[in-house]
Amino acid sequence: MKNRFSRIWHRVLREKWLLLTCIILSFFSWQGIRENIGFEVSVSDIAVDIDVPEKWAVWEKSAHRVNIVFRGSREDIRYLNKEQLRVVIPIPDPKQGEEKVVKLSNAFLRNPTGARVVRFSPSEIVVKLDQESERLLPVKASTSGSLPDGLEVDRIVCSPASVRITAARQVLDNMEYVQTEPVALDNRQGPFKASLPLALPLAGRMRANPDWVSVEVFLETRKSTRVFENIPVRTLCAPGELRQIQVQPQSLSITVRGQQQRIDALKPEELFAYVGCYDLMQSTGYDLPVVVDLPSGLQLVKTDPPVVHVEIGNVK
Repeated sequence: MKNRFSRIWHRVLREKWLLLTCIILSFFSWQGIRENIGFEVSVSDIAVDIDVPEKWAVWEKSAHRVNIVFRGSREDIRYLNKEQLRVVIPIPDPKQGEEKVVKLSNAFLRNPTGARVVRFSPSEIVVKLDQESERLLPVKASTSGSLPDGLEVDRIVCSPASVRITAARQVLDNMEYVQTEPVALDNRQGPFKASLPLALPLAGRMRANPDWVSVEVFLETRKSTRVFENIPVRTLCAPGELRQIQVQPQSLSITVRGQQQRIDALKPEELFAYVGCYDLMQSTGYDLPVVVDLPSGLQLVKTDPPVVHVEIGNVK
């Protein structure tokens, strides 16, 4: 047995270069087979970050997310996770306003799996940088969804009302306010509060302090506006008034606002429009404002015309 093993070993030593060549060829053959039988998959919306030194920020970026086609074994493809993939482009020596065109490559991809990159889409990104700046901006709440019938938003109060934003100077110069993530209005029946993050624009190294705000939403019953035509204008006079009083025009239109149900049920005869003539001593012409008495809970928007002409004549 010992002699047989020795003969085999001496034979291996004599053919070692041939054996090494076979191993190398086998390896490249396997790589070729793996290349041909590997799976391909496209992963969309992979975040792109620009790594710049302190006091610098991204002014413009041609793409905030990219799509990447990967190839690999079934095992490699299985463990691809968009949340773990990220493209990070370092720019160690930025210049203000300089436009950099960066060709995307595997060197910029943080990928914990063995899957290989086939292509990026887009294949390159254009970046402009600017010096970092700070600015205090007001906060506005955004909403989503719809309130139940009969309700509407009266007002929305954000606390704090303004936040300090840090970003590229050119970005801040074009910002008038910063919005919150949408607050849902669906199925709300009354006033409510919510704590929401700020929806910062997609720009590099943009920060807010604080980055969450409290939002208080006040609701009210939906109001409606209605116009009533040909409402007569009456005159209110002092007791015992015997002079002749004429009003021009004798009727007008009245615009009323209130809860929709009350507006729908309101009748023209419930509206009382008049001019006060009890303090008018001389018999002559006057231009007087129209006064309108409304049922409780309703609001006068306007009268058309707002002023009428009153002629007061002598007693016949």
